Amino acid sequence: MFRYSLRILAAGALAAALFSGCAADRGLIKKECRFESGRIYFAAPTLLPGTTVEMKTPGYWISRHPYPDRLIMGPDEIVDFNSGICRLTGVIPDIPLFPERISRKAFSASLRRQLERFRRGRYYRLDGSAADNAFYSPIEENMVLSVSGAADIDVRFAYVVRNADQRLLPVKEGLNASPGDADFDELQNSSLGPGTPVAVLHTSRDGEWHYVSSTVSEGWVEEGRLAFCGREETRDADSGGDFAVVTAARADIYLDPGLKEYYDYARMGDRFILKSAAPGAVEIVLLLRARDGRLKRASGYISIDEVNRGYLPYTPRNAIRQAFRMLNTPYGWGGMYGEQDCSQFIREVFSVMGIKLPRNSSVQAQVGRPLACDPAKEKEKCFSRENGAAGGITTVCLNGHIMLFLGTEGGRPYAIHDGWAYRVRDAEGKDEVRLVNRVAVTGLDLGEGSSKGSFLSRIKCLRTIAGDLP
Repeated sequence: MFRYSLRILAAGALAAALFSGCAADRGLIKKECRFESGRIYFAAPTLLPGTTVEMKTPGYWISRHPYPDRLIMGPDEIVDFNSGICRLTGVIPDIPLFPERISRKAFSASLRRQLERFRRGRYYRLDGSAADNAFYSPIEENMVLSVSGAADIDVRFAYVVRNADQRLLPVKEGLNASPGDADFDELQNSSLGPGTPVAVLHTSRDGEWHYVSSTVSEGWVEEGRLAFCGREETRDADSGGDFAVVTAARADIYLDPGLKEYYDYARMGDRFILKSAAPGAVEIVLLLRARDGRLKRASGYISIDEVNRGYLPYTPRNAIRQAFRMLNTPYGWGGMYGEQDCSQFIREVFSVMGIKLPRNSSVQAQVGRPLACDPAKEKEKCFSRENGAAGGITTVCLNGHIMLFLGTEGGRPYAIHDGWAYRVRDAEGKDEVRLVNRVAVTGLDLGEGSSKGSFLSRIKCLRTIAGDLP
Protein backbone atom coordinates (compact mmCIF):
# COMPACT_ATOMS: atom_id res chain seq x y z
CA MET A 1 0.00 0.00 0.00
CA PHE A 2 1.09 3.55 -0.61
CA ARG A 3 0.45 7.04 0.76
CA TYR A 4 -0.54 9.55 -1.87
CA SER A 5 -0.26 13.31 -1.94
CA LEU A 6 -1.00 15.65 -4.81
CA ARG A 7 2.61 15.53 -5.87
CA ILE A 8 4.55 12.88 -4.00
CA LEU A 9 3.93 9.28 -2.98
CA ALA A 10 4.87 8.99 0.66
CA ALA A 11 4.98 5.72 2.61
CA GLY A 12 4.70 1.96 2.29
CA ALA A 13 3.59 -0.93 4.52
CA LEU A 14 3.52 -4.72 4.51
CA ALA A 15 -0.05 -5.31 5.71
CA ALA A 16 -2.86 -3.65 7.66
CA ALA A 17 -4.64 -4.50 10.89
CA LEU A 18 -5.48 -3.05 14.30
CA PHE A 19 -3.65 -4.55 17.26
CA SER A 20 -5.87 -4.69 20.33
CA GLY A 21 -4.29 -7.29 22.61
CA CYS A 22 -2.38 -10.55 22.96
CA ALA A 23 -2.92 -13.64 25.07
CA ALA A 24 -0.52 -16.52 25.63
CA ASP A 25 -1.49 -19.84 24.07
CA ARG A 26 0.69 -22.52 25.66
CA GLY A 27 -0.59 -25.22 23.35
CA LEU A 28 0.63 -23.36 20.24
CA ILE A 29 3.66 -21.84 21.97
CA LYS A 30 2.64 -18.57 20.33
CA LYS A 31 1.08 -15.28 21.26
CA GLU A 32 -2.38 -14.88 19.86
CA CYS A 33 -3.24 -11.33 18.77
CA ARG A 34 -6.92 -10.47 18.38
CA PHE A 35 -8.17 -7.59 16.26
CA GLU A 36 -11.34 -5.51 16.27
CA SER A 37 -12.13 -6.70 12.76
CA GLY A 38 -12.39 -10.29 14.02
CA ARG A 39 -9.16 -11.54 12.48
CA ILE A 40 -6.56 -13.30 14.60
CA TYR A 41 -2.86 -12.97 13.91
CA PHE A 42 0.12 -14.31 15.81
CA ALA A 43 2.91 -12.21 17.25
CA ALA A 44 6.33 -12.97 15.84
CA PRO A 45 8.87 -14.25 18.38
CA THR A 46 11.20 -11.68 19.92
CA LEU A 47 14.13 -13.48 18.32
CA LEU A 48 13.00 -13.74 14.72
CA PRO A 49 13.62 -16.96 12.75
CA GLY A 50 17.13 -17.25 11.38
CA THR A 51 18.62 -14.62 13.69
CA THR A 52 20.79 -14.77 16.79
CA VAL A 53 21.07 -12.46 19.77
CA GLU A 54 24.43 -11.21 18.50
CA MET A 55 22.91 -10.18 15.18
CA LYS A 56 20.83 -7.59 17.01
CA THR A 57 23.95 -5.51 17.73
CA PRO A 58 25.69 -3.10 15.32
CA GLY A 59 29.13 -4.46 16.21
CA TYR A 60 28.26 -7.89 14.82
CA TRP A 61 27.80 -6.42 11.34
CA ILE A 62 30.53 -3.79 11.59
CA SER A 63 33.08 -6.49 12.44
CA ARG A 64 32.13 -8.38 9.26
CA HIS A 65 32.23 -5.31 7.00
CA PRO A 66 35.14 -5.15 4.51
CA TYR A 67 35.61 -1.38 4.94
CA PRO A 68 33.52 -0.03 7.86
CA ASP A 69 35.41 3.27 8.17
CA ARG A 70 35.77 4.15 4.51
CA LEU A 71 34.35 7.58 3.65
CA ILE A 72 31.70 6.79 1.04
CA MET A 73 31.01 10.41 0.12
CA GLY A 74 32.49 13.63 1.45
CA PRO A 75 30.45 16.80 2.19
CA ASP A 76 30.80 18.26 -1.33
CA GLU A 77 29.89 14.94 -2.93
CA ILE A 78 26.80 14.70 -0.71
CA VAL A 79 25.70 18.19 -1.80
CA ASP A 80 25.98 17.07 -5.43
CA PHE A 81 24.20 13.81 -4.62
CA ASN A 82 21.31 15.68 -2.98
CA SER A 83 21.03 17.94 -6.02
CA GLY A 84 20.78 14.84 -8.18
CA ILE A 85 17.93 13.55 -6.01
CA CYS A 86 16.06 16.82 -6.57
CA ARG A 87 16.53 16.51 -10.33
CA LEU A 88 15.35 12.91 -10.22
CA THR A 89 12.22 13.58 -8.17
CA GLY A 90 11.40 17.05 -9.48
CA VAL A 91 11.00 18.46 -5.97
CA ILE A 92 12.08 21.94 -4.97
CA PRO A 93 15.35 21.51 -3.04
CA ASP A 94 14.80 24.41 -0.64
CA ILE A 95 11.62 26.14 0.50
CA PRO A 96 13.00 29.66 -0.19
CA LEU A 97 13.09 28.68 -3.89
CA PHE A 98 9.34 28.00 -3.95
CA PRO A 99 7.44 30.11 -6.55
CA GLU A 100 5.89 33.34 -5.32
CA ARG A 101 2.54 32.40 -6.84
CA ILE A 102 0.78 29.27 -8.05
CA SER A 103 -2.24 28.88 -10.33
CA ARG A 104 -5.48 28.88 -8.32
CA LYS A 105 -7.29 26.88 -10.99
CA ALA A 106 -4.65 24.14 -11.18
CA PHE A 107 -4.27 23.92 -7.41
CA SER A 108 -8.03 23.75 -6.78
CA ALA A 109 -8.33 21.03 -9.42
CA SER A 110 -5.60 19.00 -7.69
CA LEU A 111 -7.37 19.31 -4.33
CA ARG A 112 -10.63 18.20 -5.89
CA ARG A 113 -8.95 15.17 -7.47
CA GLN A 114 -7.63 14.20 -4.08
CA LEU A 115 -11.08 14.43 -2.52
CA GLU A 116 -12.72 12.53 -5.37
CA ARG A 117 -10.18 9.72 -5.14
CA PHE A 118 -11.45 8.99 -1.64
CA ARG A 119 -15.08 9.47 -2.59
CA ARG A 120 -14.81 6.97 -5.45
CA GLY A 121 -13.10 4.40 -3.24
CA ARG A 122 -14.54 2.46 -0.36
CA TYR A 123 -13.22 3.59 2.99
CA TYR A 124 -14.39 3.10 6.53
CA ARG A 125 -14.63 5.31 9.60
CA LEU A 126 -13.42 4.26 13.03
CA ASP A 127 -16.87 2.96 13.99
CA GLY A 128 -16.76 0.56 11.02
CA SER A 129 -19.35 2.42 8.91
CA ALA A 130 -18.58 3.29 5.30
CA ALA A 131 -17.56 6.89 4.67
CA ASP A 132 -20.44 8.47 2.76
CA ASN A 133 -21.60 11.89 1.61
CA ALA A 134 -22.37 12.91 5.20
CA PHE A 135 -18.65 12.50 5.92
CA TYR A 136 -17.26 14.10 2.75
CA SER A 137 -19.62 17.05 2.22
CA PRO A 138 -18.50 19.08 5.28
CA ILE A 139 -14.88 18.41 4.35
CA GLU A 140 -15.46 19.62 0.80
CA GLU A 141 -17.12 22.78 2.10
CA ASN A 142 -14.17 23.42 4.41
CA MET A 143 -11.62 22.90 1.61
CA VAL A 144 -12.85 26.00 -0.30
CA LEU A 145 -12.44 24.53 -3.76
CA SER A 146 -13.91 27.52 -5.60
CA VAL A 147 -11.68 29.07 -8.28
CA SER A 148 -13.24 32.53 -7.91
CA GLY A 149 -10.96 35.41 -6.99
CA ALA A 150 -7.46 36.19 -8.18
CA ALA A 151 -6.02 33.95 -10.87
CA ASP A 152 -3.02 33.11 -8.72
CA ILE A 153 -2.50 32.18 -5.09
CA ASP A 154 0.15 34.16 -3.21
CA VAL A 155 2.37 31.64 -1.45
CA ARG A 156 3.07 32.25 2.24
CA PHE A 157 5.78 30.73 4.39
CA ALA A 158 5.96 29.20 7.84
CA TYR A 159 7.85 26.84 10.12
CA VAL A 160 6.44 23.78 11.82
CA VAL A 161 6.93 24.53 15.52
CA ARG A 162 5.57 21.29 17.00
CA ASN A 163 5.44 17.76 15.62
CA ALA A 164 2.58 17.69 13.15
CA ASP A 165 0.66 15.05 11.22
CA GLN A 166 0.32 15.90 7.55
CA ARG A 167 -3.12 14.89 6.30
CA LEU A 168 -4.53 14.29 2.83
CA LEU A 169 -7.85 15.91 3.82
CA PRO A 170 -8.38 18.59 6.50
CA VAL A 171 -9.84 16.33 9.17
CA LYS A 172 -8.47 14.54 12.23
CA GLU A 173 -10.70 11.49 11.90
CA GLY A 174 -9.11 8.67 9.99
CA LEU A 175 -10.29 6.50 7.11
CA ASN A 176 -9.39 2.84 6.76
CA ALA A 177 -9.26 0.57 3.71
CA SER A 178 -11.23 -2.07 5.63
CA PRO A 179 -13.15 -1.98 8.92
CA GLY A 180 -10.87 -2.12 11.95
CA ASP A 181 -7.66 -1.09 10.19
CA ALA A 182 -7.23 1.94 12.47
CA ASP A 183 -3.44 1.64 12.61
CA PHE A 184 -3.41 2.29 8.86
CA ASP A 185 -5.12 5.64 8.43
CA GLU A 186 -5.47 6.28 4.70
CA LEU A 187 -5.57 10.04 5.33
CA GLN A 188 -2.17 10.07 7.03
CA ASN A 189 0.37 11.27 4.51
CA SER A 190 3.44 12.00 6.59
CA SER A 191 4.67 13.80 9.69
CA LEU A 192 6.71 16.98 10.01
CA GLY A 193 9.05 17.81 12.87
CA PRO A 194 9.82 21.07 14.70
CA GLY A 195 11.91 23.44 12.61
CA THR A 196 10.64 22.21 9.23
CA PRO A 197 10.16 25.13 6.79
CA VAL A 198 7.06 24.94 4.58
CA ALA A 199 5.31 26.85 1.83
CA VAL A 200 1.68 27.57 2.74
CA LEU A 201 -0.56 27.25 -0.31
CA HIS A 202 -4.11 27.31 1.02
CA THR A 203 -6.23 27.68 4.15
CA SER A 204 -9.46 25.92 5.10
CA ARG A 205 -12.66 27.89 5.51
CA ASP A 206 -12.63 27.51 9.30
CA GLY A 207 -8.98 28.62 9.47
CA GLU A 208 -8.00 25.49 11.40
CA TRP A 209 -5.99 23.84 8.61
CA HIS A 210 -3.35 24.94 6.10
CA TYR A 211 -2.25 23.05 3.01
CA VAL A 212 1.55 23.11 3.08
CA SER A 213 4.43 21.83 1.00
CA SER A 214 7.73 20.74 2.53
CA THR A 215 10.65 19.63 0.39
CA VAL A 216 9.41 16.02 0.46
CA SER A 217 5.61 15.97 0.88
CA GLU A 218 2.38 17.97 0.74
CA GLY A 219 -0.77 17.94 2.82
CA TRP A 220 -2.92 19.60 5.47
CA VAL A 221 -1.43 20.66 8.81
CA GLU A 222 -3.26 22.10 11.81
CA GLU A 223 -3.02 25.87 12.29
CA GLY A 224 -1.55 25.70 15.80
CA ARG A 225 1.44 23.67 14.59
CA LEU A 226 2.71 26.49 12.37
CA ALA A 227 4.35 29.88 12.88
CA PHE A 228 4.26 32.25 9.91
CA CYS A 229 7.29 34.14 8.65
CA GLY A 230 8.76 35.73 5.54
CA ARG A 231 10.39 33.82 2.72
CA GLU A 232 13.87 34.98 3.69
CA GLU A 233 13.50 33.64 7.22
CA THR A 234 13.10 30.09 5.89
CA ARG A 235 16.72 30.24 4.69
CA ASP A 236 17.79 29.80 8.31
CA ALA A 237 16.83 26.09 8.12
CA ASP A 238 19.89 25.32 5.99
CA SER A 239 22.16 28.17 6.98
CA GLY A 240 25.87 27.55 6.78
CA GLY A 241 26.54 28.28 10.46
CA ASP A 242 26.99 25.91 13.36
CA PHE A 243 24.24 23.35 13.75
CA ALA A 244 23.42 20.27 15.78
CA VAL A 245 21.92 17.14 14.20
CA VAL A 246 19.92 14.64 16.26
CA THR A 247 21.62 11.23 16.39
CA ALA A 248 19.28 9.55 18.90
CA ALA A 249 16.11 7.79 17.75
CA ARG A 250 14.25 10.56 19.60
CA ALA A 251 15.63 13.59 21.42
CA ASP A 252 13.59 15.54 23.94
CA ILE A 253 13.60 19.33 23.61
CA TYR A 254 13.48 21.40 26.79
CA LEU A 255 12.98 25.08 27.52
CA ASP A 256 15.58 25.21 30.31
CA PRO A 257 19.26 24.22 30.51
CA GLY A 258 18.50 21.92 33.44
CA LEU A 259 16.39 19.77 31.07
CA LYS A 260 13.28 19.83 33.24
CA GLU A 261 10.72 21.91 31.27
CA TYR A 262 9.70 19.66 28.37
CA TYR A 263 8.61 21.21 25.08
CA ASP A 264 8.52 18.53 22.34
CA TYR A 265 10.77 15.92 20.74
CA ALA A 266 12.94 15.78 17.64
CA ARG A 267 13.54 12.82 15.34
CA MET A 268 16.80 11.33 14.20
CA GLY A 269 18.32 13.59 11.54
CA ASP A 270 16.49 16.76 12.60
CA ARG A 271 18.77 19.77 12.45
CA PHE A 272 18.86 22.87 14.67
CA ILE A 273 20.96 26.04 14.71
CA LEU A 274 23.49 25.64 17.50
CA LYS A 275 23.99 28.52 19.93
CA SER A 276 26.31 26.95 22.51
CA ALA A 277 27.31 23.72 24.17
CA ALA A 278 27.82 23.06 27.87
CA PRO A 279 28.36 19.90 29.92
CA GLY A 280 25.15 17.93 29.68
CA ALA A 281 23.22 19.97 27.10
CA VAL A 282 23.42 21.99 23.89
CA GLU A 283 21.57 25.26 23.43
CA ILE A 284 19.70 25.52 20.15
CA VAL A 285 17.58 28.13 18.40
CA LEU A 286 14.02 26.98 19.08
CA LEU A 287 11.28 28.27 16.78
CA LEU A 288 7.99 29.03 18.52
CA ARG A 289 4.57 30.41 17.66
CA ALA A 290 3.73 33.83 19.07
CA ARG A 291 0.19 34.74 20.11
CA ASP A 292 -0.42 36.42 16.76
CA GLY A 293 0.66 33.26 14.90
CA ARG A 294 3.97 34.74 13.80
CA LEU A 295 7.37 33.17 14.28
CA LYS A 296 9.43 33.93 17.36
CA ARG A 297 12.77 32.57 18.49
CA ALA A 298 13.85 31.31 21.88
CA SER A 299 16.47 29.04 23.36
CA GLY A 300 15.86 25.32 23.51
CA TYR A 301 18.02 22.61 25.06
CA ILE A 302 18.79 19.01 24.11
CA SER A 303 20.87 16.47 25.99
CA ILE A 304 24.39 16.58 24.59
CA ASP A 305 24.55 12.80 24.11
CA GLU A 306 21.59 12.91 21.69
CA VAL A 307 23.11 15.25 19.10
CA ASN A 308 26.26 15.76 17.07
CA ARG A 309 27.86 19.03 16.06
CA GLY A 310 27.39 18.90 12.30
CA TYR A 311 26.66 15.84 10.20
CA LEU A 312 28.34 12.52 10.88
CA PRO A 313 30.82 11.37 8.21
CA TYR A 314 29.16 9.02 5.73
CA THR A 315 30.82 5.71 6.56
CA PRO A 316 29.28 2.21 6.76
CA ARG A 317 30.02 2.16 10.51
CA ASN A 318 28.03 5.33 11.13
CA ALA A 319 25.13 4.20 8.94
CA ILE A 320 24.89 0.83 10.71
CA ARG A 321 25.17 2.38 14.17
CA GLN A 322 22.44 4.89 13.39
CA ALA A 323 20.14 2.17 12.06
CA PHE A 324 20.59 0.13 15.25
CA ARG A 325 19.71 3.15 17.39
CA MET A 326 16.22 2.62 16.00
CA LEU A 327 16.14 -1.13 16.73
CA ASN A 328 12.80 -2.23 18.24
CA THR A 329 11.15 1.19 17.82
CA PRO A 330 7.51 0.69 16.77
CA TYR A 331 6.20 0.86 13.23
CA GLY A 332 4.03 3.89 12.43
CA TRP A 333 2.23 4.17 9.08
CA GLY A 334 3.04 7.59 7.57
CA GLY A 335 4.50 8.68 10.90
CA MET A 336 1.40 7.83 12.93
CA TYR A 337 1.75 7.91 16.73
CA GLY A 338 5.05 9.77 16.41
CA GLU A 339 6.73 6.67 14.98
CA GLN A 340 8.11 5.89 11.52
CA ASP A 341 7.41 3.56 8.62
CA CYS A 342 9.95 1.76 6.43
CA SER A 343 10.86 4.71 4.20
CA GLN A 344 11.01 7.22 7.05
CA PHE A 345 13.34 4.86 8.90
CA ILE A 346 15.72 4.80 5.92
CA ARG A 347 15.43 8.55 5.48
CA GLU A 348 16.24 9.30 9.12
CA VAL A 349 19.31 7.05 9.14
CA PHE A 350 20.87 8.78 6.12
CA SER A 351 19.80 12.30 7.11
CA VAL A 352 22.23 12.18 10.07
CA MET A 353 25.00 12.15 7.47
CA GLY A 354 23.43 14.98 5.44
CA ILE A 355 21.87 12.80 2.73
CA LYS A 356 18.36 13.97 1.88
CA LEU A 357 16.50 10.95 0.55
CA PRO A 358 12.93 11.16 -0.79
CA ARG A 359 10.07 10.38 1.60
CA ASN A 360 8.55 7.27 0.03
CA SER A 361 10.00 3.86 -0.72
CA SER A 362 9.13 3.76 -4.43
CA VAL A 363 11.18 6.90 -5.11
CA GLN A 364 13.94 5.90 -2.70
CA ALA A 365 14.25 2.78 -4.87
CA GLN A 366 15.40 5.04 -7.73
CA VAL A 367 18.19 6.68 -5.75
CA GLY A 368 21.78 5.52 -5.87
CA ARG A 369 23.92 3.21 -7.97
CA PRO A 370 21.98 0.10 -9.09
CA LEU A 371 23.51 -3.33 -8.55
CA ALA A 372 23.09 -5.49 -11.62
CA CYS A 373 21.61 -8.90 -10.78
CA ASP A 374 18.41 -10.89 -10.34
CA PRO A 375 18.02 -11.43 -6.56
CA ALA A 376 15.61 -14.34 -7.02
CA LYS A 377 18.03 -16.26 -9.26
CA GLU A 378 21.48 -14.92 -8.36
CA LYS A 379 21.35 -14.46 -4.60
CA GLU A 380 25.04 -15.02 -4.02
CA LYS A 381 26.06 -12.68 -6.83
CA CYS A 382 23.61 -9.93 -5.78
CA PHE A 383 24.85 -9.70 -2.22
CA SER A 384 28.53 -10.28 -2.95
CA ARG A 385 31.29 -7.75 -2.36
CA GLU A 386 32.26 -8.09 -6.01
CA ASN A 387 28.81 -6.84 -7.03
CA GLY A 388 29.15 -3.84 -4.75
CA ALA A 389 26.70 -4.85 -2.00
CA ALA A 390 27.91 -3.58 1.35
CA GLY A 391 26.31 -3.26 4.75
CA GLY A 392 24.99 0.14 5.77
CA ILE A 393 25.16 1.71 2.30
CA THR A 394 22.99 -0.62 0.16
CA THR A 395 19.20 -0.44 0.12
CA VAL A 396 17.02 -3.46 -0.65
CA CYS A 397 13.85 -2.41 -2.48
CA LEU A 398 10.53 -4.29 -2.74
CA ASN A 399 7.12 -3.13 -3.90
CA GLY A 400 5.94 -0.87 -1.08
CA HIS A 401 8.87 -1.64 1.22
CA ILE A 402 12.55 -0.82 1.64
CA MET A 403 15.35 -2.18 3.84
CA LEU A 404 18.97 -1.47 4.70
CA PHE A 405 21.32 -4.34 3.85
CA LEU A 406 23.63 -5.44 6.70
CA GLY A 407 25.67 -8.30 5.31
CA THR A 408 25.57 -12.07 4.83
CA GLU A 409 26.01 -14.95 7.22
CA GLY A 410 26.32 -18.51 5.97
CA GLY A 411 25.31 -17.35 2.50
CA ARG A 412 22.09 -15.81 3.83
CA PRO A 413 21.60 -12.03 3.32
CA TYR A 414 20.33 -9.95 6.26
CA ALA A 415 18.80 -6.49 6.54
CA ILE A 416 17.48 -4.10 9.16
CA HIS A 417 14.11 -2.53 8.40
CA ASP A 418 10.89 -1.20 9.87
CA GLY A 419 8.15 -3.66 9.02
CA TRP A 420 4.70 -4.68 10.11
CA ALA A 421 4.48 -8.44 9.46
CA TYR A 422 5.59 -11.49 7.52
CA ARG A 423 3.81 -14.72 6.56
CA VAL A 424 4.49 -18.39 7.19
CA ARG A 425 2.74 -21.53 5.93
CA ASP A 426 0.83 -23.38 8.68
CA ALA A 427 0.26 -27.14 9.03
CA GLU A 428 -2.81 -26.94 6.78
CA GLY A 429 -0.91 -25.15 4.04
CA LYS A 430 -2.53 -21.79 4.75
CA ASP A 431 -0.81 -18.49 5.32
CA GLU A 432 -0.37 -17.33 8.89
CA VAL A 433 0.52 -13.68 9.51
CA ARG A 434 3.16 -12.99 12.16
CA LEU A 435 3.26 -9.45 13.55
CA VAL A 436 6.65 -7.77 13.89
CA ASN A 437 5.51 -4.13 14.08
CA ARG A 438 8.97 -2.69 14.79
CA VAL A 439 12.46 -2.09 13.45
CA ALA A 440 14.09 -5.52 13.32
CA VAL A 441 16.96 -7.52 11.85
CA THR A 442 15.74 -10.31 9.57
CA GLY A 443 17.08 -12.73 7.02
CA LEU A 444 15.76 -12.02 3.55
CA ASP A 445 14.44 -15.58 3.28
CA LEU A 446 11.84 -14.75 5.94
CA GLY A 447 8.36 -15.65 4.64
CA GLU A 448 9.64 -18.42 2.37
CA GLY A 449 6.91 -20.93 1.53
CA SER A 450 4.02 -18.49 2.03
CA SER A 451 1.75 -17.34 -0.78
CA LYS A 452 3.57 -13.99 -0.92
CA GLY A 453 6.98 -15.61 -0.83
CA SER A 454 10.10 -14.50 0.99
CA PHE A 455 11.48 -10.97 1.02
CA LEU A 456 14.23 -12.27 -1.23
CA SER A 457 11.78 -13.48 -3.89
CA ARG A 458 10.08 -10.06 -3.97
CA ILE A 459 13.15 -7.84 -4.29
CA LYS A 460 12.89 -5.39 -7.19
CA CYS A 461 16.34 -3.84 -6.96
CA LEU A 462 19.39 -3.17 -4.83
CA ARG A 463 21.07 0.23 -4.80
CA THR A 464 24.16 1.66 -3.21
CA ILE A 465 23.59 5.13 -1.77
CA ALA A 466 26.49 6.72 -3.62
CA GLY A 467 27.53 7.67 -7.12
CA ASP A 468 25.71 9.31 -9.98
CA LEU A 469 21.95 9.30 -10.20
CA PRO A 470 20.14 8.27 -13.38
